[in-house]
Amino acid sequence: MVHIDENFVTRPLSRGLDFKELFQDAISARAGLTLGGTVDTSSEWTPSLLAEALAEADPKGRGVDVRTVQNWFQDNDRGISSENIVCLARVFGRGDPDAIAMWRTELRAGNKLLASKRRARRKSTRSTTSVENATDPQTSTKRAQASQYGQNSIARLSERIFTSSDGFSISILVWAGFFMLCLAAFIAKNHDITYPAGPGLDKQVGFFWSLSWSIECLLLYPASFLLIANLVTFWKRESQRAVQSEGEKSTWNDLIDSLRFPFWVAASVAFVLVFIVQWGGVYLVGLMQTGAPELIDWLLVAHVRPDVITMSEALFVSLLAFSYSGLVYCFYFVGLLLLFAVTEDFHRRATSPDPDFETSFLERAGGKLQRCIYFSTVIGIFIAVAIQLNAIYLKSDGETSLSWLANDFAAMLDPDAKSWAFLEQSSVSSLTSSILLLLHLALFGVCTIKVRSGLRACRTRNRRSGRLNAVTSREREPIDHDTLVRQVCILGLLCLTFGSIGKFVGFTVFLFASLLITVASIFWSQRGSCSCLIREK
Repeated sequence: MVHIDENFVTRPLSRGLDFKELFQDAISARAGLTLGGTVDTSSEWTPSLLAEALAEADPKGRGVDVRTVQNWFQDNDRGISSENIVCLARVFGRGDPDAIAMWRTELRAGNKLLASKRRARRKSTRSTTSVENATDPQTSTKRAQASQYGQNSIARLSERIFTSSDGFSISILVWAGFFMLCLAAFIAKNHDITYPAGPGLDKQVGFFWSLSWSIECLLLYPASFLLIANLVTFWKRESQRAVQSEGEKSTWNDLIDSLRFPFWVAASVAFVLVFIVQWGGVYLVGLMQTGAPELIDWLLVAHVRPDVITMSEALFVSLLAFSYSGLVYCFYFVGLLLLFAVTEDFHRRATSPDPDFETSFLERAGGKLQRCIYFSTVIGIFIAVAIQLNAIYLKSDGETSLSWLANDFAAMLDPDAKSWAFLEQSSVSSLTSSILLLLHLALFGVCTIKVRSGLRACRTRNRRSGRLNAVTSREREPIDHDTLVRQVCILGLLCLTFGSIGKFVGFTVFLFASLLITVASIFWSQRGSCSCLIREK
């Protein structure tokens, strides 16, 4: 295994041995034992003697613990850290730069080979256990029942809906429901309707003029569904391709099954809050009461314009609208849960002491996951902003939603322009949008912490295996701190924008500027990621 030249400097011969085999051969050949000027052929390496030599070879003087050295001598599957590889190479190389470099290369290769053998043994053990369980009739029956129950759960059903067509089926359903709602509003004649909101003010509250329904259902919700469905499909495909054992492949299904209760909660919240509370508590009660409601919109306008839309027509259209809205929110919350599930699975695999993935895949998947988390948060804040804009418009004295925004923009640029004021109305939508905003910020924080923790674990493993010593300081950093800082700044800007809506005249200047900055940053980040992929190729 070793070659001893005329200067008694031992050099390893590349034979594809793992660390344990390489170390035993080096110890048997007494590689680097003669640190003095003479060779003592009767001496042998011992753990204590090698620990002393390592302490002398370490330029920082820390050395290696004797217990760690004893693990190297023992017949086990424990490897060696990159720092200890450097010290051990100095001892075996006896000060010769070429020999030290050769030892370092061989020790690193042997350590990686030992880790591969360790993973293979663990996979073999798991496969053997799976075969033994499969031969047990009772275990097979229980597993079949659990699998059948899991496939019929709302969690598995939601996951299949998102991954079956990469989110297009849900998007098409949302678009179809929106156009059906447009048709219902057109038939009921409240698609374009005004009411006398004050002296000389005919306020437009038609469905076609709503700032929230059209923006959310035509653009924001489908974008979120497509984004999350693409991420879940990517993670399932690549993660299952990277592992060999069936036990590891089933961990995703196990994770989805463990989230059955949160999926039920998401569906229940969407149905209870959006359908029962908002429709039953606001629109059903509002349409059934005798007096005019506190806020007039495209449904409650039946109170003040019964000549155009009757109460029964408004009840039917409102029931249809909020049944559709509850379904959309159900899909939306389920999508956010799937995003969390991918983050949790990534964190578990990346922080595993013996992952089945290559580090390069984990770093690439972590970057893609972080971008998806950020984009989903931005879309969620956009939804909250759209809801808040519509609520503020309905309380303002603007004649139409577009003219209200245009007049506010002009009032900021021209002090002589006419400004707007509030009517004596209130809206529950402002509370809904605030809750939605806080939900997305919390999801961004939790998921980002998990992703960065996984990437940090990958970096730690790379450093221990010696992979990072051969790359530059810029290449060795898998966690892009600048990107996260930019994301946090953009989200902070959007939160300030949300809080400024309707607080002062001219808020639309701040609104349009922040939206423009956000969209530009998204396209800029996408351009940067594409250029990185081109350089990698």
